[in-house]
Formats: sequence, structure tokens, C-alpha cells
Amino acid sequence: MNNDNIDFKNIDQETLREMQKLVIARLKASSDDLTISVGSTEYTKKEMLKSVEEINVLGMEIIEAQIEYLRDMATGAIYQEA
Repeated sequence: MNNDNIDFKNIDQETLREMQKLVIARLKASSDDLTISVGSTEYTKKEMLKSVEEINVLGMEIIEAQIEYLRDMATGAIYQEA
């Protein structure tokens, strides 16, 4: 993946809400067993959805990771060999 982090300070609210809706849809479509680990803390799908809905710190990290993944997939970067 590339290192182009999303600058949430300079993103307009409409774009942020669209990204939020996209990530919520992706999470809802995922397995109920979905978990992520951040440091030593594990988060369930339900906790991730709540964080993205609230757009808290964890929610912002999830949104950024999902958007970066989709961007890399769309540009083909995810398919390039290291």
C-alpha cells in the first residue's frame, strides 16, 4: 500500500460522510466474526461499526485504512509484487 494518508483536517464534511457511508456498508457486508487488533486491543465488528458511525479516533483509522485499501485496489497497486 502507499503512504498517502488522508488529511482529515482538510477534507470537507460531505466527502467525509460519503467515505463513512461506504465504510459502514463494507463493514455491514463483512462476516460477523470480523475483528481487528490495534496494539493489544481487539475490536469486534459491532465496535468498529459504532466507531465509524461516531467518527471517533478508531473510526477515523478504520475509514482511512478502508479508503486506502480501495484506492490501492482501484489503481492496481495492491496487485503489484513487492
